[in-house]
Amino acid sequence: MHPKMFIKCLSWLREPVLTTDMDDYMKVVVERTTPTQRESLLSLAGLPEPLQLLFEDYDLSPIHMLWTSFWSEPKKLAEGWGFADMSEVNIIMAPEGQIEAYNAHPIRAIHGASHFLGCLAKDLESYLEALLYGAFNAHHFISGDPEGGDPVLREKTILVAKNCALMAGGYEYYDFWAETLGLAPSEYVPE
Repeated sequence: MHPKMFIKCLSWLREPVLTTDMDDYMKVVVERTTPTQRESLLSLAGLPEPLQLLFEDYDLSPIHMLWTSFWSEPKKLAEGWGFADMSEVNIIMAPEGQIEAYNAHPIRAIHGASHFLGCLAKDLESYLEALLYGAFNAHHFISGDPEGGDPVLREKTILVAKNCALMAGGYEYYDFWAETLGLAPSEYVPE
């Protein structure tokens, strides 16, 4: 998904209005799904083009979806360009273009310990598409605990996680998307 299209599609996460107090409702919904327009274009030296396209017109820090919080602008880190986080985990665009997760606080006490947690998607466009698809489904169709005993909800969530993994680049990304959607870790991709 092109970064500019991702911005346009964020409105899909809005719920139908079910209240008589439209002003209060719309304020809450818009705050969670609408980035802030920048007063001037963001331009960071060395920033990869996909991240430039995503952040140049908007501050994405109001956007929170599937445990992911976007930053106001990308930051150059040792591993690549950081642009979002998930509870103590930095989401990075690596120099090769793939999206990776790193512990935000490197483990230094254990010799040889790595703070690399895994690869989440083959590139930014794939990551954004999978993130939007997963958030849309989690918000509108599969809300609830998939491990809470409802086999239909669990099967629906597995299907969404498989689709997210395919959008991200393949089944090697399944574990990340499944856990993000609330499924327990598994040793294989369900058939």
